Amino acid sequence: MTDDAAVNDTVVNDAEATDDDQAPTGVPAADAAAERLSQLDDAPLEEHVEIYEDAHRRLQEGLADLDEQ
Repeated sequence: MTDDAAVNDTVVNDAEATDDDQAPTGVPAADAAAERLSQLDDAPLEEHVEIYEDAHRRLQEGLADLDEQ
């Protein structure tokens, strides 16, 4: 196995291990963004940008809330 193949194999295995059953972070904005991103697999390709933008917005709002505290 080449070094590149080993790296690719590790990345795939890591992704498979974290795809399902994401543990809550305890940060509401991060949990909401992760939940939204979990919808990518079932969403048609043309909706992916909307999902990414929504997750990004949720994270930005979470950061803004932290700044206000």
